[in-house]
Amino acid sequence: MANRVYYSSQGVAVGLTTGTYSTVEGGQSVGISANFSLEQAFQMGRVAIYDNIMTDGEVTITCSKILDGNDTIYKLATEAAGLSPIVNQSETKFKVRVASNTNEGASELDAANQLGSEVTGCFLSSVAYTIPSDGFATEEISFVGDNKAVGASKSVAAPTGSTTRATYRQMFDQAGSSLPIEVSGLNVTNVSINADFGREAMFKLGQFRPFHRYANFPFEVGCEITVSNVSTDQSTINLGGVTATSDGSLPAKQNIIIKLTDAEGFAGSHGYEFQVNGARLNTLSQDGGDTGGGNATTTLGYQTFNELSISG
Repeated sequence: MANRVYYSSQGVAVGLTTGTYSTVEGGQSVGISANFSLEQAFQMGRVAIYDNIMTDGEVTITCSKILDGNDTIYKLATEAAGLSPIVNQSETKFKVRVASNTNEGASELDAANQLGSEVTGCFLSSVAYTIPSDGFATEEISFVGDNKAVGASKSVAAPTGSTTRATYRQMFDQAGSSLPIEVSGLNVTNVSINADFGREAMFKLGQFRPFHRYANFPFEVGCEITVSNVSTDQSTINLGGVTATSDGSLPAKQNIIIKLTDAEGFAGSHGYEFQVNGARLNTLSQDGGDTGGGNATTTLGYQTFNELSISG
């Protein structure tokens, strides 16, 4: 039994139920939680509770990784891009393994003496990508599942320690990306993309566990872009007398493409691309530049529904 668990003594693997597991390269964090819904029944003539019934339960997994040129968790879990795996996704299996304390200080995860958890019947619940100017680009994904098994028969292979590199700000492909007109030519400092699929459980008589968890369409896709200000915000807003064709005073729908490449020519190909179609500006906030010495920034939030493509 391990005395403690830390980053090099645990590993994470993901795969389709019909396929094999693949270790998450560049993994940063993983968490598993279980939630049970209870419904209370009371009866006339007594204050004490009559029954406290478990109506349903679910296991939630959240996992993050550095975007480093290896497959995204999204791809490992779906083997696809775009909406197809969300609309008609096969179940995913998820494995978290922890090595024993005899491996503390080892250079990599040892497949022997592992104890951990395996969650099956999983479906993608949400995705989030962050590309900052002051750190690594990251992916964070959550799953919702049915069954969690524990034991010593679910080993996870150690990451390969490949020669690819973490994606940093210089790997943002300006020429290959398509940014909204409101931020064109400005100094972009952060981009975040997120979507929550709102998984809903479907039940049937004679079975406690759900027989399916469907994506609750329409689901919102958000994209936030932060720029470093060189003046006060220059976006024109005119809500009076605007026609359907508009005089340019209201934001138009736009397709946003964020592309990351291996611009430095190191081993491995990044080639990540995120596309948010039909997005429209719906929030704009200016902040910072106060007496604490921080720089003023403007964050623009764009919204669309059901239009997200992830590749790489």
